[in-house]
Amino acid sequence: MSGPGGELQPRGEDWELQVVLFEIEGVTYGVEVDRVLEVILRPEVSRVPSAAACVEGVINLRGSVIPVLDLRQRLRLGGDASRATHIVIALVQGTVAGLSVDGVLQVARIPVASVAPPPAAITGPDVRYVEGIAKLEGGLCVLLDLDLALRPEELLAVRGDLDGK
Repeated sequence: MSGPGGELQPRGEDWELQVVLFEIEGVTYGVEVDRVLEVILRPEVSRVPSAAACVEGVINLRGSVIPVLDLRQRLRLGGDASRATHIVIALVQGTVAGLSVDGVLQVARIPVASVAPPPAAITGPDVRYVEGIAKLEGGLCVLLDLDLALRPEELLAVRGDLDGK
């Protein structure tokens, strides 16, 4: 979906994005379907001491310890973290991670022609992981680049904690 720097790469008028749509604090977000391994109901999340603020903790998924990222924290949305009911298991920077979300809506095909870049008024270093804004029938969807949503040093810290280093 994206090229260097997270920008959307045009592929023709009839090209479609296939994304998993989920909700956090009443806002619809989407990530590429090929990055999502599965969606699960939220189990108990075990906190990890000294983890980055956006790392909620870890879960045991069929014998694998998976870090869970709090997208509410990462996206600076505020609100009630207890509203999260699902975890999207996805590939983030080559690592399997869980994304804590309020709910998963659907898998959707979005025509690339209906995707616009983030408005110029939305600036700052943390907007780098917003690939675009898609116009859907029911409103808008913020498309996220998962590799840019977590800083490399945060992911390395989680990997180190999980590896016992």
